[in-house]
Amino acid sequence: MTTMKVEGGCHCGMVRFEAYVDGPEVEVLDCDCDICRMSGYLHLILPDDKFKLVEGQRDTTAYRFGTGRARHIFCTQCGIKSFYRPRSHPDGISIHWHCLDEGHGLAAKIVKFDGAYPV
Repeated sequence: MTTMKVEGGCHCGMVRFEAYVDGPEVEVLDCDCDICRMSGYLHLILPDDKFKLVEGQRDTTAYRFGTGRARHIFCTQCGIKSFYRPRSHPDGISIHWHCLDEGHGLAAKIVKFDGAYPV
């Protein structure tokens, strides 16, 4: 494994981040909770210290629902959630796989993740 720097952000470019990922093969979670299923979010989970918000701190808004533990962070301009703090991994950051810049060099192993709320 090699530590690789990757970059990404929202659609309009107001929110930009960089992260350090052990790759090139990474596990990406396909969660079945309501919001992930509806938005097609694919989780690349990282420890906090491997993530840095480079631009857009003032250009985001947060949304909470259900237990309120997850902090969904969206760009105020384009509405894209390129990263957030998930309830399933409270000490980490989840980066949306589709929000990584092209040419990042990572290979995803997609793993189903049961994130649905109990009935």
